[in-house]
This record gives sequence, structure tokens and C-alpha cells, in this order.
Amino acid sequence: MKPMHEIQLQILSRLIFKPSLKYTELKPDKELENNQFSYHLDQLIGLGFIKKDGVNYLLTEIGKEYSSRVETESNKVVKQAKISAWLGCVRTTNNINEYLIYTRKKHPFYGCQGFCSGKIQYGESFIGAACRELLEETGLTGQPKLALVKHYRVFNKTTRLILEDKLMLMFRIDNPTGELKPDLSEGDYSWIAENELNSKVTNYFEDKTAFNHQVEVLRNYDGKILFEETDYYGSNF
Repeated sequence: MKPMHEIQLQILSRLIFKPSLKYTELKPDKELENNQFSYHLDQLIGLGFIKKDGVNYLLTEIGKEYSSRVETESNKVVKQAKISAWLGCVRTTNNINEYLIYTRKKHPFYGCQGFCSGKIQYGESFIGAACRELLEETGLTGQPKLALVKHYRVFNKTTRLILEDKLMLMFRIDNPTGELKPDLSEGDYSWIAENELNSKVTNYFEDKTAFNHQVEVLRNYDGKILFEETDYYGSNF
């Protein structure tokens, strides 16, 4: 959805604090021309955000959901953190743990290696999202178990500006089944033995310490869910 016009945000903001308003009460600025105000009001009605009930206007369910993201003091839509399912696939071959490592082929983090992740869609369960992403990205199926909740912020190392704000939910998936058929337009996947990770995983999403910690979380998973917050300052975004 394209950014909403300031006048439309002002109209929504007025309705946030009232059950309903009449046309004249809804007008954010008395100096605003009626035809201009009517145009933006009709746009909101067309989007399904506002409906008319007799002489009153009120928010629809869609409008209420959208309005929950509006900062009423500034009349701006608040940017929120992304939520992603993070797939830690582990299998055992000849008593050696192997991890499914992803080499990313798109921006941001082009060429970085580690565990793949995908956005959790609106209304989707966390477990359902992990299962869907696993199948879509690799062709495999499995039973995801939540191991780590990580609030992860990415900053530009030079400017110190924030680039990404993500809530990462890392799942351990033991011995996924099926044939590995990755979406090669997204990235490459390969099973790598734990004793070969240091030599074969060299271009990290964050750094070696962070990657080794992720492997440790998966290796030592005992059913408990861990939580952590980290800030990453880098130049490989």
C-alpha cells in the first residue's frame, strides 16, 4: 500500500478517539476546502477504512487495524519491526551433526552465509510460518521447535543509522525429510558437518562469534526458549 496522504491520516486520527463523527466534526481543518476534504474522505471510504452510518462516519474493522499503527501526535504511520522465522535444520550422519547452511543470493546481505529466514505473514502462526518457509525454500518438511527469540537491530557502521529492526524466531528442525530442492534464485543450501563449519562458512551475516553462538543454541537445545537482544554495526548490508 502506498503512503497515505497527510489529510487522510488526520481524518483517521480524529476517529481514533470517537465512536463516530459527523461530516463537519470530521474535517481536520476548518480552512480546508470542502471538495478537497470530500475527496480524501471518499478515498478512505473506498479503501474500506471508514463507513457512513446515517449522518455519522466511523472506522471499519480494517480502519481500526490500520489506525493502530498511526502515531496520533505526529499523524504518521509507525514503522514496526519485521518478524521472521529462522530455520536451524540439524541432522545426524555417522554420529556427526550436520547443519543446513544457506548462502544468500539477494540483497540485503548478498553472499552471506548462515541459517535462512523468512518473513512471518500477517495472521500466520509462528510454527506454520516455519513449516511453510522450510518447504518453500528447501523442499523439505519437519517439526520446528522454537529455541531462540532474538531482537536484532542492524546499524550502518559508519553513519550509525538503523537499517533493519527484526524479531528473529529461531527454530530447531531435527532430521527434516524429503529431497533438498532449494529455490536457487534465493540462495544455495548445503549440509555441512559441524567440524567443517569453520572452514566452509566464512562470510557471516553478522560475525563468526554470532554464528558460532547460533550453532551452540541449536546444538544444546533442551526444550527451553532463550531470549536475547543484539545490535550489529556492519558494512555488508
